[in-house]
Amino acid sequence: MAQEKVYDDVEVHDMNDMHQTRRGVKVDEDESPVVWKALSILLAMAAIIYDLSPIDAVPDAIPFFGWLDDVGFTLMAALNAYQHFSKDQTSIYVRLAKYVKWMMVALIILAGIVVGGLITALIALLTR
Repeated sequence: MAQEKVYDDVEVHDMNDMHQTRRGVKVDEDESPVVWKALSILLAMAAIIYDLSPIDAVPDAIPFFGWLDDVGFTLMAALNAYQHFSKDQTSIYVRLAKYVKWMMVALIILAGIVVGGLITALIALLTR
C-alpha cells in the first residue's frame, strides 16, 4: 500500500505572487487596486460614448457587423469592471471574466484587421 505524503507547511503561489513577494509588495487578494478600478470606470464610460457616437470603426449601417463592434467594446468594458470591482479576486468567475475579456480584445483587433482588409480590397477593385 502506497503512503501518502502530507505537507502542511507548504504554500503554493502563482508566479505573480512570487515576484510581488520578492519585491516586497504586499498582495491583497480581496480587492483590486484603486487605479485599476478608476481605469475600468473610464473604460466603461468610453464604451458608452462609443456606443452613442455616430462615428464607429464599423458603420452601424452594415447589418450585424455594425453592431458587433459596439457590443464587443461594451462587453469588454463590462467584464473589465466586473473583474476589478469583484470582492474576491481569486474567484473562478473573476478569472473567467479576465480571460473572456482578453479574448474579446483579440476578436475586436481581428475584426478590425478583417474589415480593414475588406475595405482595402474594395478600394483596390474600384480604382482599377
